[in-house]
Amino acid sequence: MKTLRSTFLVITLIAWGFSPANAQDLIYVAVEPCRVADTRDSSMGIVRAGTNRNFRVTGSAEDLADQGGRVECTNPKGEESPAAVAAYIIAVPPENSSGNGVLAAYPSDQPVPEAGSGSTVNFRKDQVVGNTTIATICSGDECPSDGELAVLARVSDQHVVIDVQGYFYSQKAAPGYAVVELPFAGVNRRSITVEARCPSGKNVLSGGANLVNSSWIMDGTYPSPDRAGWRASFKTPGDTFSVAGTVWAICATLQ
Repeated sequence: MKTLRSTFLVITLIAWGFSPANAQDLIYVAVEPCRVADTRDSSMGIVRAGTNRNFRVTGSAEDLADQGGRVECTNPKGEESPAAVAAYIIAVPPENSSGNGVLAAYPSDQPVPEAGSGSTVNFRKDQVVGNTTIATICSGDECPSDGELAVLARVSDQHVVIDVQGYFYSQKAAPGYAVVELPFAGVNRRSITVEARCPSGKNVLSGGANLVNSSWIMDGTYPSPDRAGWRASFKTPGDTFSVAGTVWAICATLQ
C-alpha cells in the first residue's frame, strides 16, 4: 500500500480521548483509503442494536478477512502502534432496517460511551451515510486481540463499513504547527456555519468539530476557500434550535 502526501484531512468529530490539545503531539501519515472492515462480507454479520464490536485497523488480507476487509492494510510505521486513525465509517442499514440510529467509535479498551456523549455517524431509517472521523484506538499489550477500534450500534441493527485513510503517531509535530479552537453557540436558528481561522502566515492542514447538543447533525466540514481556516456547518432536523460546540483548525507554516 503506497503512502501518500495529503493536503487536507477531513475530520468531522473529535473522538473520545482526542482533542486539539493532544493533536499537537501527533504526526499524521496519510495512506490510500484501505477497507479494513465490511460487516456485509463478514462471517460475524450485522452489528446488533445495543452491542459493540472490535475491529482491527491494520493487517494482512487474511487477518482482516473475518471482519470483511478486502486487501492488506499495512501500518506505514511498521511496529510502531498508531494512537488514532482517520477513517471513513459508513452505516449501511439491513434490508429490514430497524429504524434511526447511531454508530459510536471508540478505543476497544475503554468502556462503552454513555448515551448522549457523542456519535460518529447519525442516520435515519434506511439511510446509507458515513463520516470521516478521527478515532482514537487502543495501543499496547493490553489491547483486545480482536481489534483496536470498537464500534457501538446504539439503537438499531446496522452494517458497518470502515475505510482507513491515515494513521496518527505519538511524535512531536514539526515546527510551525498550530491548533486553533473556536467555541460557538447559537439560538433560534435551524442552521449555523462556524470557521476557525489560522494565525497569519499559516495555511489550514485539517480541522474538525464537535457538538454539545447531539440532536443537531453536521451538514459539512471543509477548508475555507482561502485555505486560512476550517469551517463546519450544522443543522437541526427537529425543533431544538439552540446549539453549542467547538470548531478547530490544524494549521501549518506556509512553504
